Amino acid sequence: MKLKQLAAVLLTVVTLGPVMTVPANASTKVLPKKMRGTWVIKPQYNSPHHVKKNMWCPKLKMHVYKKSATWQMKGYLPDKMYDHKTHKVHVVSYSHGSALLGGDTLFTKRNFFSIRGKTLDLGWEHGGDMFLHRAK
Repeated sequence: MKLKQLAAVLLTVVTLGPVMTVPANASTKVLPKKMRGTWVIKPQYNSPHHVKKNMWCPKLKMHVYKKSATWQMKGYLPDKMYDHKTHKVHVVSYSHGSALLGGDTLFTKRNFFSIRGKTLDLGWEHGGDMFLHRAK
C-alpha cells in the first residue's frame, strides 16, 4: 500500500511541478541600477524674470526604485494648479534600454524611461519628453 501511495505522490509532483513554477521573465520588469535614485528638473520660465506667472514647467522631483517610481511636481501655473501630492508609477515592461510605465503617469497614459548619458529621459506618447538630472 505504501508503494502505491509513494508512486502516486511522485507522479503528481512530476506532472504538476513544471506548471507550478514561476517563469523566469520576471527580471524584465526591473529597472537597472543606473536608472535608480533621485532625479530632478528645475522649473522653467518663459521670460528671464522668474515670477510665478511666467512659469511654463514646474519643478519635478522623481524617486526611481527597483520596480516603481514616485514623482511630485511643485509649482504654479495660471491655468493648472498642481496638487503637490506624490504620485506612483510602476514598470510595465523593460526592454532595449527603455522602460514602459503605468499607473499614475505624468501627462498621458503611456510614459517611458530611458537613460542617455548622465540624464534620465522621461517621455510620453505623442512625442514629449523631459530630461532629468541626478539630485545632489
